[in-house]
Amino acid sequence: MLNKNLIEEKFKKSIETYDDNAIIQKIMAKKLISLINKKDFENILEIGSYSGILTRIAIEKFNFQNYLALDIVDSFEKIKNLSPKIKFQQIDVENFKTKEKFDLIIANASLQWCNNFENTIKNLKSYLTNGGILAITTFASDNFFEIRNSFNTSLNYKTIQELEKIFSSNAKIIQEIHAMQFNSPNELLKHLKLTGVNAINKNAFSLKEIKKGLEIIEKEYQNKLTYKPVYIID
Repeated sequence: MLNKNLIEEKFKKSIETYDDNAIIQKIMAKKLISLINKKDFENILEIGSYSGILTRIAIEKFNFQNYLALDIVDSFEKIKNLSPKIKFQQIDVENFKTKEKFDLIIANASLQWCNNFENTIKNLKSYLTNGGILAITTFASDNFFEIRNSFNTSLNYKTIQELEKIFSSNAKIIQEIHAMQFNSPNELLKHLKLTGVNAINKNAFSLKEIKKGLEIIEKEYQNKLTYKPVYIID
């Protein structure tokens, strides 16, 4: 089980450095919004608004009446001036319940932090209006495989086959691969820290484990980090 208090703590610390370092997440946000072939919505729900990367792009493209943003971090300051129609709720999406209906629900690089991804998707779908759209990005299995193989730690990313079973048969599922190159293993780990992605394991690694992991990243993977984003429109 993921420690949600740790996740909130790590992302709270990295909120001022996130936008400058979330290079892949920005690419994902732009592409996700471009895949939505509709511009007019009554009610929009965003999961994981955080620093506002997806929020800003969505507000520029869509016409809407109401926009509810959720995030586990108290980050309303980052998006409140984008539109007077925005409302914000600090909450873990896995604890979010509502009787409201939305004709668009969006999430960028956030739902991989759910302990029960499948149940969360089921709940989100129940909040859609008839004909409503669920549009998210997440990451496929083998995302950050360099970190997993070097430090034996990883989120529970789904395979494409598992995702196909969770979403409807009509869902559009697109996978990409983006590799980032760093000058040193320490620079790679700093990138993870500045984007809050080091929120997986509360237990600190020993100096021996860190040294061994850094050596693997440098010798076997040449300081490369591989993102495997997945875009899903359902």
